[in-house]
Amino acid sequence: MQNATDHEEDQMDLISDLILMQELAEHGSFSKVGRRRGQAPSSIARRIDGLEVHLKARLFNRAPSGLSLTAFGSQKLIEARSVIEAADKLTSRDGENGVLTGHIVVSAPSSLGETLVTPVVAQFLKTHPDASADLHFTDSIQNLEQDKVDLSVRVGTQSPDHHYIRRIVANKRILVASQTYLASRAPIKSVTDLDEHDGLLLGRTSTWSLIHQDGTPHVAFPKQRLRAITGDVLLSMCKANLGIALKSTWDVRRDLENGKVVRVLPKWHQAHSSDIMLVTPSKKLVSPTAIAFNHMLTDYLKSVLGHDDQ
Repeated sequence: MQNATDHEEDQMDLISDLILMQELAEHGSFSKVGRRRGQAPSSIARRIDGLEVHLKARLFNRAPSGLSLTAFGSQKLIEARSVIEAADKLTSRDGENGVLTGHIVVSAPSSLGETLVTPVVAQFLKTHPDASADLHFTDSIQNLEQDKVDLSVRVGTQSPDHHYIRRIVANKRILVASQTYLASRAPIKSVTDLDEHDGLLLGRTSTWSLIHQDGTPHVAFPKQRLRAITGDVLLSMCKANLGIALKSTWDVRRDLENGKVVRVLPKWHQAHSSDIMLVTPSKKLVSPTAIAFNHMLTDYLKSVLGHDDQ
């Protein structure tokens, strides 16, 4: 017999799947929605397959040209939107008398967290003095359930199927170097020239998987000059004229503007998605405090970095 907790989790999973169905109806492609969410298209397809089994009918027609709703799917989409809207209204209510209380746990990559999340947390706690927060800023991927994280900011990282992922801001990882470094080395005229240059590498990475704006892929094998586990170190070493680094556009925008670094091979960028995502565990009951912080953080990131441009 199913207990109350299992029933609640099933209902939250169903709402998450209905949101996914709505996104697929809008974009018409497993791959497009997968890119937006930072998930593999196959995992998106499996969830829809499961939803169709649950509803005992097909929601989408599959064709090489993309997805289209069946007649049943069109009707269920209308019902799904009503359910999603009702869930949003239910969970967006403030606490009693409009006072937000309780504790939230927020995780983010180190540099992004310190630069972009910290100001929002400070403002949020000032606005809501009865709320409190834990901040987990690390370049390692955390287990949201195990670490009891309410909201995680991630840069283009795939997450398990049961997480709810929303893309906030478009972002790319680009190659940058100081003008002093570039002036001291052979000119970079082609992407193949990168193999003769010093690479400032993140984590266990030894290559750069790149893609040209025309869709041509290339894997570069730079010389390992330095390896670090945090992006901040790479940028500092890059500005110290030690080599080329692959960095997020949000992280180097000011250094590009003031000339501390310049872009290398402007028509190339990292192949896989680097968009900024907000991730929440779909099986976690989201508190009004966490929802309010989510809204504040989303608004701030969009205002500082620009709106989702897809």
